[in-house]
Amino acid sequence: WIGTYWGGGLAMFDRATEQSIRYTPNPDDPESLWVGEGINVIYEDTEGVLWIGTAGGGLNTFDREAETFTHYINDPDDPQSLGHNTVTAIYEDHLGILWIATYGGGLNRFDRNTEQFTRYTNDPTNPQSLSEDNILEIYVDSTGEFWLGMDSTGLDTFDRETKQFAHYPSDPTDPGSLSGRAIQLIYEDRAGVLWFGSQLNGLNKL
Repeated sequence: WIGTYWGGGLAMFDRATEQSIRYTPNPDDPESLWVGEGINVIYEDTEGVLWIGTAGGGLNTFDREAETFTHYINDPDDPQSLGHNTVTAIYEDHLGILWIATYGGGLNRFDRNTEQFTRYTNDPTNPQSLSEDNILEIYVDSTGEFWLGMDSTGLDTFDRETKQFAHYPSDPTDPGSLSGRAIQLIYEDRAGVLWFGSQLNGLNKL
C-alpha cells in the first residue's frame, strides 16, 4: 500500500504482477477516498482494517471487499469528532484501542463501539497535559512506554492509566537534553536503546 500527495491518492501494488490499482478522490462518490492534500500514514490494525490518515482530509477506513471508504472528520460543533483533519500517526495498543495523532487536534482515542473520539490536548493551566497539539509521531517501546514526538516541544510520554503527560523538551543550555524541538521519528533497537530523529538537529540516543 502506497500513499501519495497532490492527487495521486492510494495505490495497491501487486508484487507478483508488478501492477498497481489506484484509489483516488471522486467528488461524485461519497464512498471514495478523501485525502485533502495527500496521505500521511497507512496503518493496518489487528482486525485487518486499513486506516488512512491524511493531510486535511481526515481519517479513512477502507473496505477491501466493497472497495469503499468510510470517513472520520473534524466537526467544530462535535467535541467527540476527530480533533483535526490532518492525521500524522496511528497506533493500536494491546487492548485494541486506536490512538490517532493529529497536527492541530492533539492525541485522539477512538472508541470502535461508539465511533467517537476522546481528545487529549494542551491545557496551559495544566502542566501534566499534552505539551502542544501538533504531534508528529507515536511510538510504544518494549516496556510499554508511550512516546509522542512533538512539532516544537520535543518529546512527551503518556500514561494511559492516569491520562497524564510528562515532557522532555530541548534545552540549549543542557547538552544532555534533546538536540531539537521537532521529533519526527522514534525507534527502539534490539539492545533496548531508543533513538529519536529530529527534523533539523540530527539524531538523539537515550
